[in-house]
Amino acid sequence: MSLEGKYYQMCSAHWEADSATFHLRLLPQCEVYHGHFPGRPVCPGACNIEMLRACFTHWMGRRQYIGAIKQCRMLAVLTPDIDADIEVRINVLGETAGGCQISATLSAAGKTYLEFKGEMLRELA
Repeated sequence: MSLEGKYYQMCSAHWEADSATFHLRLLPQCEVYHGHFPGRPVCPGACNIEMLRACFTHWMGRRQYIGAIKQCRMLAVLTPDIDADIEVRINVLGETAGGCQISATLSAAGKTYLEFKGEMLRELA
């Protein structure tokens, strides 16, 4: 299930050879927040990781899959009511046989919510 347009919207994207920055806006009316949690919605960690994967897919121009998560740290609770405008930064650390190693952060208003290191795999043709 794609979260874009339901859970978040992409506002802008900028990339160079080895790094990319995406500006996203969380959509607090999304049904995910009705169950996570009513009255005090928070962003589920799995949805944050999926946003990161979707941004990387957008950058690469073809579907990408998470091959391995080497490190994933949730540093704070992200809430769509407080920090709806977020930034995803992705850096390519190196190539692998099926994709590449990346590091990424998800932040808002100068606060980092997620740090990620792992391998992304290209869609098989």
